[in-house]
Amino acid sequence: MLGKIIKSIITAFKVKANHLNSGGANYIGLGVKFVNRGKIELGNSVIIRPSTRVYAGNSLSLVSFGDSTEIGEHSTISSNNRILFGNNVLTGPHVFVADHNHEYLDPSIPVSKQGVRCKPSDEVVIGDGSWLGTNVVVVGNVHIGKHCVIGANSVATKDIPDYSVAAGIPAKVIKRYDFEKEEWMRV
Repeated sequence: MLGKIIKSIITAFKVKANHLNSGGANYIGLGVKFVNRGKIELGNSVIIRPSTRVYAGNSLSLVSFGDSTEIGEHSTISSNNRILFGNNVLTGPHVFVADHNHEYLDPSIPVSKQGVRCKPSDEVVIGDGSWLGTNVVVVGNVHIGKHCVIGANSVATKDIPDYSVAAGIPAKVIKRYDFEKEEWMRV
């Protein structure tokens, strides 16, 4: 009981200190760091596990977590534009999600000095009820549909349609849900 009260107090402090727009009954684990130059929104009952990093990198950035979304420990979410998690999204540990990539056009300048590559419309959207397995990377302008599974150690750089299982590097759809047969079918 006391542990739950302490967790609630710590979460409330982190929400206030980081200027987060927050619903209720959230949990923010120990060592979670927010870099909030833009806007970070938490729905209701959001869980962000310990040692996760959430970056809203500039004044136009948005990171939004839908109701009952859970982010696994040691994950990184980095937004230059928009990253939108639907409701009931689940991620394993060590997940990396970014709506941008490093620029590397000029080989005479170190990559670290060239900024990011991101169009104003680029965003990551992860649909309701989806699951990203351990060590998944989602990078670029990517929309993952609702009720999708992205297999562990996969790299999603292209859109994944609703009710799909995708895996690999790059992630490719390997199963789709067949509503007539009421089962997941290999593609």
